[in-house]
Amino acid sequence: MNRSIKRILEALTEEEVRTILLHQWTIFTYVEEEKISEKEWINQVKEMKKRTERVCEDRLHPFQGEAGEVVGHVHIVFSESTKGSLQLALRRKEETKEEVIALSPMFSIGPIQDLDKEEGIEKRKEWLFNHLVMDDEQWMHMVEDSLKVIEDLRSIPTGVPITIWVGDNAHEQTGLRFVLHLLKNKPNGIYTVQVTDALDFPLHTGELSPARLVSLLERFPSSPLSDESMETYRDEWRALSEENANLRVWKRGIQSLSENYFDATLIQTLKE
Repeated sequence: MNRSIKRILEALTEEEVRTILLHQWTIFTYVEEEKISEKEWINQVKEMKKRTERVCEDRLHPFQGEAGEVVGHVHIVFSESTKGSLQLALRRKEETKEEVIALSPMFSIGPIQDLDKEEGIEKRKEWLFNHLVMDDEQWMHMVEDSLKVIEDLRSIPTGVPITIWVGDNAHEQTGLRFVLHLLKNKPNGIYTVQVTDALDFPLHTGELSPARLVSLLERFPSSPLSDESMETYRDEWRALSEENANLRVWKRGIQSLSENYFDATLIQTLKE
């Protein structure tokens, strides 16, 4: 098989390959039924090929612009909604190409041991399947999607500054420690935007509008995390992953608790 074709196929998910095949099968049926000409079919195949190559190129080289320039900054957030809002905010800057990576596997619940390895992600996936109602597509591709994000984080080019956005909640604060664990061998300057400290009110970055994020970008922290601070965060990650509790809450720090911690509160609320 041609090497470039093999690279493209490896960058696509199974679902995407099936979708492309179904699309082409449908178009070919239209040709047989003389609903479109063979020339139109060939033009559609060429257009599909171009779009697919563009998508795959972005995935294979996520930190490279269209002209081949390397991104000037990478932002890391912990929900898809925050990613969308931050991307809108960054478009208003229009200074350098900046990339946003989202990790959103609900770090406040479920096992987190060996979360940087396939077997650890598989165990977490099984726990989530047994305890939550999850979207089929999200659950099916959880392992490959998680490994892809980890690969993207580790492939951030040397010298590109990294900013991690977090609020005062167990999900994002646990995620911060996990990301710093993944980036432990990278010499990049790493910054944090602690949105709760900066604005006093939001407990989660997902509560912020693009306009609020723009105001925070203008107050961007001037100094990266010190080596000591990063090592403290990584020590905390190691402790949390060893505890491997199924529930974490934020109370002036991350606390690992038993799954029945909120039972009394829930029962009392139902009585009221």
